[in-house]
This record gives sequence, structure tokens and C-alpha cells, in this order.
Amino acid sequence: MNVIDWRLRISQGRPMIGDQEIREELIRWLDQGRVQPSQIAELLNIPRSRVTEMRNRKRRVQQQEMPILVEFLKMGEAAAVLPEGAIPVTGIPHLGEVPAGPWREAIKSSSRYIPAPQPGMPDSAYALTVTGNSMDKVVRDGAMIIIDPEDRDLFDRWFYVIRNGDGEVTFKQYRENPARLVPCSNDPAHQVIPVASREYEVIGRVILITMSPDQAALD
Repeated sequence: MNVIDWRLRISQGRPMIGDQEIREELIRWLDQGRVQPSQIAELLNIPRSRVTEMRNRKRRVQQQEMPILVEFLKMGEAAAVLPEGAIPVTGIPHLGEVPAGPWREAIKSSSRYIPAPQPGMPDSAYALTVTGNSMDKVVRDGAMIIIDPEDRDLFDRWFYVIRNGDGEVTFKQYRENPARLVPCSNDPAHQVIPVASREYEVIGRVILITMSPDQAALD
């Protein structure tokens, strides 16, 4: 699947800088000791606690703060800040892969970001690429799912990423009475997993499935 890099928004041939990229650069400066939180608070005329929230990725850079920080952080004359009135493109982290198949260890090796597929995504949300075919009635191998790790309550028929006691994860649908993880697959080799049979942990609820048209499960 081809994903448009969220940082490469173009205006008159100039790369656009979004709030996510500015915040990450600010965090880098703070972590390296190149600037102090009190300096940023004074620069932006905000309480120091707001700077701490940005450093902890709990607050976004506001529209009016973006050009100030771009200039202060020396992010380059070749880059342009989003114009007044434009909606910033928010990035969410892509943490690697999750198996739609047997239990196995998730791969969390990626540090890249993708554009938020729709507005209002939770700040805690992150993306995983699906591998395997145990959910191919819903989504095929290579599609992307968005996870909310703060939404862990189990409800019948909803989709979740689950980790077992061995640290392995899987992407499945949860069903009740009895409690079980169900593959949604055309392959009969994939079996229902009774959740009562072993220790498990809910990593997060799948709040969105995104794919390119050729990945739709239409067979």
C-alpha cells in the first residue's frame, strides 16, 4: 500500500510543516538540553505546564504557535507553515505489524508516522500493518488498522489486538458466551481461541481499518 507521507504537504512547491513535526523537533531540542521549558513558555506566552504537556505528547502545537516555533527551532526556510485557516494534518505513529493469524510476537520496529485517516483520532492512537489471513473476511494482508490502546473494554463483535502470557499478539474479533477470540477467515485452519484457557491482555480496540481498494476482501 502506498501511503502519502504526512510531512510532504505541498504549497507552491514548498514542503508543509505540520504540528506533529514541529512538536517532535521541540521535544528533540528539550531532550538535548538546547532549550529549557521556561524559555519555550516565555516564547509562546503559555504556562510551563503546557510545554510539559507537549513534551509528553499530550498537547498539540497550536496554530498561532507554529510559525513562532518554526523560526525558533530553525526548521528551514524551504519549509512552509500551514496557511491561516487550513486544517493541520495530524500524524499518528506506525509501530509495525500485527499478525492476523496464530499468536506471534508483534514487530514494533518502525518510527514513521502516517496521516491521521480522519479527524478526531485519539491522541493515543497508533497504526499497525496486518500480516496473515486469519481476518481476510474483514481485511487482507497488508492493510492497516488503527488502535486505541486506552480503549480496552471488551464488547461482543468488536475487534481487538490481544497479547497472551508469552508476549505474543494477534488481531481477532471478540465474541461472548463463551468468551473467545474468533478468526474471520476463509481458511478453516484458523481456530477459535478460548480466552479463558490462558492468560491474555487487551492491547487496544481496533477503531479503524484502512486499506487501498485492491486490499478489500471482496471474494
